[in-house]
Amino acid sequence: MNSPDDYDSATAQRLLSAWKAMREGKLRFPPSLKHHGDELLAAPLTAIGLVDTKGMSKETLLIAKSFGTALSIQREQTLKEKTAAPSPAMNDVQVKLFALFSSLFSALTGRAVDLVQDKDEIKERMLWRFKHQPDVLANAVNQAAEELGKFYNNHSTNMFQQAKNFGGMRLVTGGQRVFGSSALNGVRITGLYADTQLIPDPIYPLLSSDLHLNAAPLQLAIQLFDILQLRPLVDADLQVPAVFVFPSFEGPLEQNDAHTKLGLERLAIRLIAPICHGQIQSLEELFDYSSKQETAFLDALMPSGLFVPPGGTPGIQLSASDAASQYLKELEGVRSATLLDQMKRTPIGPLLLNGVLERLRPHYHLFENAGELGAQPLLSQPVHWHYFEKIAQANARELRSQNVISDQALQTLRAVQDDSLSWLANIPLTTLAQLISNNEHRWLREELNKYTSQLASAGPIDTNDMIKEVSHGLASLVQRQRKSLKNIEAKYAPKKAAVVAGGIVGAGLVASAVMLPFLSPFLAVGVPAVALTGVAGGALFGFGKEKIGEAVEKRHAGQSMLGVLATARPHQ
Repeated sequence: MNSPDDYDSATAQRLLSAWKAMREGKLRFPPSLKHHGDELLAAPLTAIGLVDTKGMSKETLLIAKSFGTALSIQREQTLKEKTAAPSPAMNDVQVKLFALFSSLFSALTGRAVDLVQDKDEIKERMLWRFKHQPDVLANAVNQAAEELGKFYNNHSTNMFQQAKNFGGMRLVTGGQRVFGSSALNGVRITGLYADTQLIPDPIYPLLSSDLHLNAAPLQLAIQLFDILQLRPLVDADLQVPAVFVFPSFEGPLEQNDAHTKLGLERLAIRLIAPICHGQIQSLEELFDYSSKQETAFLDALMPSGLFVPPGGTPGIQLSASDAASQYLKELEGVRSATLLDQMKRTPIGPLLLNGVLERLRPHYHLFENAGELGAQPLLSQPVHWHYFEKIAQANARELRSQNVISDQALQTLRAVQDDSLSWLANIPLTTLAQLISNNEHRWLREELNKYTSQLASAGPIDTNDMIKEVSHGLASLVQRQRKSLKNIEAKYAPKKAAVVAGGIVGAGLVASAVMLPFLSPFLAVGVPAVALTGVAGGALFGFGKEKIGEAVEKRHAGQSMLGVLATARPHQ
């Protein structure tokens, strides 16, 4: 039997499907039921975008649900046909996706991503192209975007299904709508420990939804620049993919899916309603309270830690006016001018409530993706962990997926993302791909577990204590590598000394014979001058062989996980 929540979601979805189909001209009621169709069309939408059934007759409600059910069956059949079609291998699809990303980036900037230094250069190049080559730019971008759109139409559903098939330590990232530098560094670091990271496609929403962005082409190019840094991991063709980019469908779900709309509303009410006086049962009531009881709402909101402005830090309490100012300031140049002007005219109470909801949306989708994909949610910034913990507490959920990861491993993953260990992100992605292909990430996982097992067995794990243990473990591993290099040097030092000493003695005898001819009879040998070159060359050759042997051993040691860590870690 379906739970009430499931029943409500299903009913709401059928009504919304019928309402939208009528609006789009895809559904017509027969003449005998026309008045029911008119009643459905006249129904407004609620604050979360569902059909408001207040005042709707039971007959209209039942008929609309029936039509909605038929539409749902039709949609499910179409989806089955898409997923039933043979799909290419996972890695082939990923390689093609990144090739299309690369083509779109080149169309936007006029340059391959490998030849672009940073985001300032992206901006300069795009401004130049907008000014001097607008038609060339438009044609190139439209063609590349069209090809990527076709790819999404053909493969997006199957890609999401493929993302469910991974085993091992699989993580799904999220907590933010964009894939920026912090997320990229998070992938670099986590790749040293985990098997597979599932990454919501940051480009799909930009092409499938209106995000009300300012300078959308520039933001698209920046997102492409960041996600394309992962290409070495994709092109490595690993047996177990280190990263897998999949479409999360967040925008379409928020617009069209009743389960998502209701889920977001329920999450907001569970988290925010407790700081409000009285009974709050809907998002409309929540906005109404934040406006009409603004002072009481803000007095409770600011110390609760529920509002952290973009770029802000959890635990730092601002006044409501300062928080609103920082919120709007951070959105300058990011949101469209129209939306930003509207937000500036919004009273502080509803404005900050909107800010909280914007924080919650990505986390809702992260939890949903984790459940669908059977993966452990993972975040890359303290502010995202802050909201993740609050949501887990409000929903009475554990922070970890028990069938995927141990608490010890989760706390280790959180620890390696601490600022004190940011040097781990210095490891090049090409090097990371090589380490993963040699299963060095699993070796590191086992080694770090040795350092953290005692802490894990003592009871609940404190994050700060885990950071200390992981830092100590990494420092010890680096020290082990440096000792190993010294042992290699010590191993070859006597051999090189013997070769050099032998060469010096031999060269000395020859030099005596050449420089002092009258000593030749005592040596009982005639030594040609060219012998000096031969002896010296032999000494150098012997020395060279020993030096090469030492260099080879050092190189092998340097290419191991220990060697890479020792190179990346700053000397202290």
